[in-house]
Amino acid sequence: MIPTVPPIAVSRPLLFGLLAVGAVVAIVAPQPTSSFAAGFAVGAGSVFVISFLKTSRDGRGSESGADGSAP
Repeated sequence: MIPTVPPIAVSRPLLFGLLAVGAVVAIVAPQPTSSFAAGFAVGAGSVFVISFLKTSRDGRGSESGADGSAP
């Protein structure tokens, strides 16, 4: 049996920052670096979107329990 590694939690601001840096470098840098940075930005952006889609929307923004009581 192949051992599994638990997923690493990565913050969305970090992913968004990586996406922004990759996009800026893709625009500013010459061709070989630009292509790499564009691929890097696409990878970071896709992980950002996947993490957003996989997150549950229940209880977002509130600290109360499901019945409205305090935790």
